[in-house]
Amino acid sequence: MQTFLELTAKYVYEKYKENISDLCIVLPSRRASFFFKTALAQAAPEPIWSPEVYAMEDFIRSLSKTDVLEPINLQLELFDLMLEQDPKLDFDNFVTWAGTLLEDFSRIDQNLVNTDKLFDYLSEAKALERWDPKFLGKDLSPTLKKYFSLWDNIEKTYHNLQKRLRDKKQAYTGMAFRQVASKIEKIAQSSACHQFIFIGLNSLTNSEEKIIRTLLKQNKAEVLFDSDDFYMDEATPNRAGSFLRKYKSTWGMPEWRWQQNLLLTDDKEINVIGVANASMQGKLAGQLLQEIRSKNKHTLTAIVLPDETLLLPVLHSIPEEVKNYNVTMGLSFRGTPLFNLIDLLFEVHLTGVTQLQSSGYKVYQYHHLSVTKLLTHPFIRRYELFLNDQPDQAKYKGMIQQVLDKMVQENKVLVTAQELLELGQHHPLFETLFRTWRDCDDIIVAMYALIELLREVYAHGRNSIETEYLYIFYTLVKRLDTIFDCREHKISVRSFRKFLYELISQTRLPFSGEPISEVQIMGMLETRALDFENLIILSVNENVLPAPKRQESLMPYDVLREFGLPTYAETEGAMAYNFYRLLQRAKTINLLYVLPSDTYGSGEKSRFILQLQNDLALRNPKIKFRDLTAAVEQQEMREYNEDIVIGKSPEIIAQLRQELERGLYPSHLNMYINCSLQYYFTRIAKMQEMDEVEEQLGADQFGTIVHQVLEDFFRPFEQSGAPIEAVHVEQMLEGLDEKVKKEFSKVTLGAKPERGMNYLLFKVAVEVLEKYLQKLIYSEELPLYVLRLEETLSAILPVQVGNTVVNVRIAGKADRIDLTGHQLRVIDYKTGKVEQNQLRVKPDDVELHFLTDPKYGKARQLWLYEYVIKRMLEESPETLLRNAQHVPVQSLEPTSGIISFRNLEAGVLPFDSDNIGGSGETGTDFKIASEKILSDFVNRVLDPEDPIQKTKDLDVCQWCAYRGICAR
Repeated sequence: MQTFLELTAKYVYEKYKENISDLCIVLPSRRASFFFKTALAQAAPEPIWSPEVYAMEDFIRSLSKTDVLEPINLQLELFDLMLEQDPKLDFDNFVTWAGTLLEDFSRIDQNLVNTDKLFDYLSEAKALERWDPKFLGKDLSPTLKKYFSLWDNIEKTYHNLQKRLRDKKQAYTGMAFRQVASKIEKIAQSSACHQFIFIGLNSLTNSEEKIIRTLLKQNKAEVLFDSDDFYMDEATPNRAGSFLRKYKSTWGMPEWRWQQNLLLTDDKEINVIGVANASMQGKLAGQLLQEIRSKNKHTLTAIVLPDETLLLPVLHSIPEEVKNYNVTMGLSFRGTPLFNLIDLLFEVHLTGVTQLQSSGYKVYQYHHLSVTKLLTHPFIRRYELFLNDQPDQAKYKGMIQQVLDKMVQENKVLVTAQELLELGQHHPLFETLFRTWRDCDDIIVAMYALIELLREVYAHGRNSIETEYLYIFYTLVKRLDTIFDCREHKISVRSFRKFLYELISQTRLPFSGEPISEVQIMGMLETRALDFENLIILSVNENVLPAPKRQESLMPYDVLREFGLPTYAETEGAMAYNFYRLLQRAKTINLLYVLPSDTYGSGEKSRFILQLQNDLALRNPKIKFRDLTAAVEQQEMREYNEDIVIGKSPEIIAQLRQELERGLYPSHLNMYINCSLQYYFTRIAKMQEMDEVEEQLGADQFGTIVHQVLEDFFRPFEQSGAPIEAVHVEQMLEGLDEKVKKEFSKVTLGAKPERGMNYLLFKVAVEVLEKYLQKLIYSEELPLYVLRLEETLSAILPVQVGNTVVNVRIAGKADRIDLTGHQLRVIDYKTGKVEQNQLRVKPDDVELHFLTDPKYGKARQLWLYEYVIKRMLEESPETLLRNAQHVPVQSLEPTSGIISFRNLEAGVLPFDSDNIGGSGETGTDFKIASEKILSDFVNRVLDPEDPIQKTKDLDVCQWCAYRGICAR
């Protein structure tokens, strides 16, 4: 296969061999320039002095003899000039659009637009926009005035910027192009170049076109194009040839070099392969490369990445036998762990909250999630390990984890900078990360300090890549330090981040490799003028290849069209040319694309694939076109048992027995019935849930607050033995707000009741408690004697299990035990909604479902309370009735009930115990029936033939802490 550059090198050498060293040769990119020099060396039979070979942009810079400024310096120059027009211009607002405006200026100059006409057109367009019947006779709002004044000032700023840069012999890219285009005749006459040769160009700007055409008229230039009949036909709608067709018809060149007919006549194998997800493309590219190399080890192959984020997946998939390959694109610094660390650091400082304290001072607070993500970053964790190994730093051992634990213990949703510094014992790391940033000087100091701290860690190990990250980041910070150091205007944190990220987005970590290797990994633009026998192109999806229709300009679309400035149509045409030109000489072409999924907005195969399938492949019978889908082949199948079954070994039975003797509470009973595996994890394996900072009050914490407020109100009456009367309840209502706020702060620690959802929950808590107390004032329950609050009741039940007796402690912690009239009640508070039918057990269900069905959970709780309180009245009534000496024990009616704060109208919802053993006067039948049910349950728990396993009721799993273990 003869490549385009080999063809041109041979042509140039044979035609200009006498003056070869005096030529100036211009190609689209530096990569193409390098390959051309190689091809020229191979074309010359003897050693030669190389001609000057440039990429187009380097060529213009060399002719303009000006210093082309970096975008950041240009933006600062632009701000100074715009500040003269508008002294109130906000810098933070300015930087959001300054880069786009400078790109507009550059495009205007590159395309030699008449700026007077352009700005006149713009001002007239904005004047029309300003006219609106709604505002006739009225003044414009300050925002609209500012908007229109910006457009009025842009023309002045453009001319002032040009004058300032010319005086300093500086320019931006487009300005350099315009300068060269305006002086090209003089430059051509004074140039030492014998001939200018332009190779493989496409989609030229007006300035480039003027330069080339002027040189052609003076017989000082030759242009060599790479084009094909397929897209050069005048009748074709294919955008790939839109630029070259125009040049061919309007430039009037005596001969068009070259136009071949490769796409419609050559043998080609085109494989279009759909893959399930983006990362899978890297793996498939590696397999395809291995397959290509197995047929011919020295064949030229390119892996092309329109989406550069796939570079690492591709590199990890290169077969081991491919020892030499060249990566031309470099790894984006944005893809490194160090960038992630810097991003987290900015997140901490930019998402903080400035809160006015009672003292009048503003205190800067950081959000716990941002702080936690920063302190758990791998670089910071690696620093902690390094610090732990330093003998002279013993007092800081485990410092970072201690800070994280302390934040969880104290539930610090927002933590001040000062608190973090104190928790970190003012260690240099904490000073670097969390000292408040006021402006760019603080940031630069922090960045230098962070680089130095991390350098200590990575300089001593075999972490060359991390050291490289740090060095590159140091050079970026140094550049910004140099730029901003001499400026009086202090750059804000947000603006500094924009400038830093702009530099980072342009930074690549270079790879070392053999430049002319047989395997090349490159971006789409780097393929210009290059040819490969085998192609593997990834991400051939719409909105990747071609890129999405995005107008990155402040100019309206009609202005762009009116003045010949590039729009997305021109961008698509240029990309189409790059795609089809790359296919011209290739023999094997693999186009990978991500299959559409059910996700809204997911990609679809590129229009380029459809054009190949429905046009080119039908017109060229020598093309073998295959539409394939990649499938993952399962090499080894492992049997997975979706159930988790734990047999009851003698050791587990012994542990279960100990738990029963320690106490069978209603929550334990319900947990075992709902899911015996959850009971095992909690009570036997003792697996603890991880504590986290809670920003929003959970349902359990909300319940705790309601319980605690009522306990605080009723505790004095429990201690004194005095009954609660209506006047006491009225006093409780008066202090309700303050009491709820106090308990709220105790329970939630750092999650204050004054913010967000917590404020609403605080109001709900006050409302439900107020409603309950107001209902209590007028209820028949008063006078109400409070006997016990939040105390555990228990009774021992001997149960025969096989040949042994197990003394099971039946227990329950009651929210309240009270006496109203002759009713002795065990009361349980529920903040959720409970209805009476949930506390009623059908006679048929007592034996069949009472100990198996989750729906009876609340009924089982009250049943156990009632069983225990009846046992205690029989065996030790004095322990219960210390505040109820005025009522004979025999006259008491023991019951249990629930107060549902979402169903207060129903009052106390009693447990219907009639169906458990009947309603005998002494309750003996209830007691006997209950003990039989409990004995059956204990025997079931201790039955070695009844294994522990996860529930089949998925509703039970919804709020379970262990559902991840069970894959639920």
